[in-house]
Amino acid sequence: MRIALVTDTYLPDINGVVSSTVTLKRALEKAGHTVFVITNHAGTGILYEDGILRLSGIKLRGFYGYKVSSPINIRATSYIEKMNLDVIHLQTNFGVGLYGQYIANALSIPLVDTYHTMYTDYTHYINPRGYAGFDRVSKDAIKAASRAVCNNAQAVVAPSQKTREALIDYGVLAPIYVVPTGLDLDKFTAIDPQDERLRAIRAQVTDDPEAVILVFVGRLAKEKSLEIPIEAIASSTNPHVHLAVVGGGPDEDFYRDLQASLHVEDRVHFLGPAAPDEIGLYYSAFDAFVSASLSETQGMTYLEAMATGRMVFGRRDEVLEDLIEEGKTGFYFDSAAELNQKIQEFIEMPAERKQENSQLCRKKILPFTADTFAYSMERVYAQAIEDFSQTYQVDKIQFSGSYVFLSLSVDSSREPTRILMPLDDFFELKISLHTKMDAYMVRSYLDVQDFYWSMYKCQQRLETRDMTRKQVMDYCVMKLGAPASVAAQVADELEMAGRINDRTYAMDKADYYQSVGSSKRQIEQKLYKAGISRDLILEACQGLSEEKEFTNAKQLARRLSKSLKTQSVRRKRQEITHRLIGHGYSPDAAREAADELEFNEDYDKDALERAFEKASRLYASKSPDQRRIKIRAYCLRQGFNRDDVDELIESRDLVEEAQEEFAHDA
Repeated sequence: MRIALVTDTYLPDINGVVSSTVTLKRALEKAGHTVFVITNHAGTGILYEDGILRLSGIKLRGFYGYKVSSPINIRATSYIEKMNLDVIHLQTNFGVGLYGQYIANALSIPLVDTYHTMYTDYTHYINPRGYAGFDRVSKDAIKAASRAVCNNAQAVVAPSQKTREALIDYGVLAPIYVVPTGLDLDKFTAIDPQDERLRAIRAQVTDDPEAVILVFVGRLAKEKSLEIPIEAIASSTNPHVHLAVVGGGPDEDFYRDLQASLHVEDRVHFLGPAAPDEIGLYYSAFDAFVSASLSETQGMTYLEAMATGRMVFGRRDEVLEDLIEEGKTGFYFDSAAELNQKIQEFIEMPAERKQENSQLCRKKILPFTADTFAYSMERVYAQAIEDFSQTYQVDKIQFSGSYVFLSLSVDSSREPTRILMPLDDFFELKISLHTKMDAYMVRSYLDVQDFYWSMYKCQQRLETRDMTRKQVMDYCVMKLGAPASVAAQVADELEMAGRINDRTYAMDKADYYQSVGSSKRQIEQKLYKAGISRDLILEACQGLSEEKEFTNAKQLARRLSKSLKTQSVRRKRQEITHRLIGHGYSPDAAREAADELEFNEDYDKDALERAFEKASRLYASKSPDQRRIKIRAYCLRQGFNRDDVDELIESRDLVEEAQEEFAHDA
């Protein structure tokens, strides 16, 4: 394969990214591949020599001395075209990495990205005063930018599981492969213990034959938390314990000031940067390695130290889970006090056991060889190239609310592929007509179409009505055909976004239902049917107005009264009371509302007349005797007095007889 490694920093610079890039380049070349490096230099013009293409750049003062280049570099395109590349591999997400993304897209070359740096641990460089709000915004912006870069690649390489999980948390959809950076073991294992250079390096610290010297190797920057080992040395009661600091960086003055303020100039020693080819000597010259950094994506310095047989001291971090076996390959600590305790355990360890542990350290790093590294990357490149060969093209775009419908085509199928994606993803991926999307990316979206479609439809529905969590889940499952797990995920997302809230729904609906005349019991039933929990129903109903409850009961009583025209006042009050209780009002409220109904003094007389007329019509076909019995029973059921009923029937019988005699005489 013909491979281009794209990096902001390369030889003669000294740092972890350079070390990883150089190791990978040499190992890939050893395996028979042709490897180019695209980097930059602090100057104008383009330099190209021995497969190293250096773009013009500007050195950033105070930021590791890194150099930044323009993401557009038209003059460099012709050089890269002549490389005839099979794959472009980013070693940095920004700076030259942006140009790498541009050129990969412009020349249709598969793109692989290694996420070397946890950028969220470096926001203090742009927020030196530590403003919490700005720091939060900065971290969110870094996550969004990292997500955009990674999702533009066919494959993402994470040096550790910790990094992979962080990228997944950022929302990266591209395939993520965990490939630890390899070591050129010869630099660390082929060191003669009798080498005079080891004694010379150790002599820079002390000539004390009883000295126990811990070494830190790395960039002197705040995210490395070097103050913890320095404070440990300052508080140690053992005068033979020393700390050697190998490296340089933007915060060297800060750590030197700390050294002076703690009065440990004779026990904390700054030795400056070491040449890359001699770094193994500095690990070997001292007794153990220490680092308090939590910003590592893999922890290369731990691996390098262990390759020389040195035990390591490190703060508890996921990166170290597979490296440090407590008391064997190293020690964990979380504070200066605990570090001192572990140093004392190390000092008291028998020499024979230390020798055994030294061999364990060397054995532990055997899987991290450069050859293994190159082999793993070969497989990643091959998969990225395969995924890229099945690239889809965007043929149609349709916007709808906060989502976008895409119609995609691929050479291997005549039928278009349709996907739905959030509008944020659409803009983040910089999609437009004829944009290319690799197969893995498309498959990733196809796998979550149930979720996006359910979200899309639920958000549409929420524009016109309020919904509870249960209603959302029922709608997803019964109307949209989504699995229950997807329905639950949709409900979770809508809750987190504040689009649904069962408590707010319960409170608002309870007030609304009461305002339109519902009783508390009816409100409870409606909320329960909507899926509101018992506790929230109780809370919502406890806040309702008792006065409004009674007012609603009286209003309903008046409406019911108008529909009951053939009953006595007594029977009418009883019937209204029963019906109010049936509507969910309490017996006391129902009776009181019925008792407050007002009737004129002739109401019973008029109502009896209406009842008599109605009964007469109902039983008109009966014989006179049967009709009289039926009418009498009907009026009594309506609650009228027996004597009043009999009197009315008798008076009506006399009238009918007189009418019949008159008709006979005529």
